[in-house]
Amino acid sequence: MKDLREWLEACEKEEELKRIKAEVDWDLELGHVATLNERRGGPALLFEKVKDYDIPVLTSAITTPKRLAITCGRPPSHSMCDLARDWMKIMTEEKLIKPVEVKSNIPVMEEVIEEKDVNLFDFPSPRLYPQDGGRYLGLAFNFVTQDPETGWTNLGVYRGQLFDEKTIGANMFVRSKHGRMHMEKFAKKGSKMPAAAYCGCDMIHFVAGATMVPEQVDEYDVIGGLMGKPVEVFTSDL
Repeated sequence: MKDLREWLEACEKEEELKRIKAEVDWDLELGHVATLNERRGGPALLFEKVKDYDIPVLTSAITTPKRLAITCGRPPSHSMCDLARDWMKIMTEEKLIKPVEVKSNIPVMEEVIEEKDVNLFDFPSPRLYPQDGGRYLGLAFNFVTQDPETGWTNLGVYRGQLFDEKTIGANMFVRSKHGRMHMEKFAKKGSKMPAAAYCGCDMIHFVAGATMVPEQVDEYDVIGGLMGKPVEVFTSDL
């Protein structure tokens, strides 16, 4: 799968996706419906009518073994043990595939919003839980950082909290997190850490970013190994 659209189509084909037509409020109601659905082992939910927005919201993407198998490009009948064996085979036999950089026809650059026009609240970011400090722009949200000494690239999954129209924060303070390791190296150099964030991709990126991959191993390489083809990446000039 090359993007989230293909992932949605694959899940819908297996009856693992439910489209919610009724309007839901982004403030707590959406999160409550998603939680109740997850407790009963329900399908992924695509809320098509979120209050104040015309952009859909996806929840509960990978909460069952069947959807995890679909995400990893395996038969839906694969068990968790099957998936674990496939993952370990990729890692132990070093069947990793490095990404390839593309220079043209880049989908994510088809529509560019420059900083002066950015308003993060244009996106339907929900407040999921009563004790949340604010609204969050998704969990399936990959932050990309790089080791300033070795060039090792890390994908980390962090909840992105909206502080204002142009600022999003991520908690990288857990010492075992590789993003934290990169941040500390930049801090010692007395410089800010550059980072990128992306969402709306094939959900295998979320799986890789949320998994404890060893230090100095790029998650992009792991994704390539799992899917049998390199991840396409590009260098932004933003």
